[in-house]
Amino acid sequence: MSIPDLDIGVIYTRERDLMPRLLDTMVPAGRGLSMRLLLVDNASDGVQPWLGYFPTTEVLRNSRRLSYAANLNRILDASTARYVLLMNTDMYFDPHEPCLARMVEFLDAQPRCGLAGCRLLHADGSEALAARRFPTLPLIAARRCGLGRWLRRSVDRHFYAERAPTDTWPCDWLSGCFLMFRHEAIRQIGRFDETYGKYFEDVDIGLRTAQAGWQVMYHGATYCYHLEQRASRQLFSADAWRHGRAYLHWLGKWGFQVRSKKI
Repeated sequence: MSIPDLDIGVIYTRERDLMPRLLDTMVPAGRGLSMRLLLVDNASDGVQPWLGYFPTTEVLRNSRRLSYAANLNRILDASTARYVLLMNTDMYFDPHEPCLARMVEFLDAQPRCGLAGCRLLHADGSEALAARRFPTLPLIAARRCGLGRWLRRSVDRHFYAERAPTDTWPCDWLSGCFLMFRHEAIRQIGRFDETYGKYFEDVDIGLRTAQAGWQVMYHGATYCYHLEQRASRQLFSADAWRHGRAYLHWLGKWGFQVRSKKI
């Protein structure tokens, strides 16, 4: 039995309105690839409607709701393909843009790249800014406390504003909505840190990828769409507090001395 080029992991709970567009556009985005869907049934309202989109779909069923990081680990544990892509359900592809095929082609040409992401766009075509530098206290203040107007330089630096979004470059970490790992790399790096639960697990895995000797790379020559909600945007929301706790865990684990790469 041949090894698939790409396993695509999706966590499904109750996002019934988002799944058809994601799955419909996913197939043409990977034209020419051997792909398998790893579908986590996170104690959902049922995954039966989503089983006919791919020739091969493996359902990973949870008897109870698991955290985001725990579900990502379920996907990584089940993956056997050359590459594994972790995707949010609030995403879709341009059916005329073979994003997945181009990302696999890119990774094939970059043998030291262990983790890659593509250009992300909002539905209106504006940039969703996938590549980021490691967070700093000024950045947290800017984004979580409404001080971005006064800390614009910190925000711009965080999102690599000096780079064109269609370029390709090594970065510190990538938005967790689209993470494509090389099989050999993730086996060396290890699983996501489940103590984060939600938020900062993508920052953490980016740092650990680099520490293991692999590159983290943003590839802006192809794209997909993200219907980003940013539930943590509101300061007093439950998600904002989860984000704050995750940042404290990040600081406790790595401290204030994590430095962005000079590129």
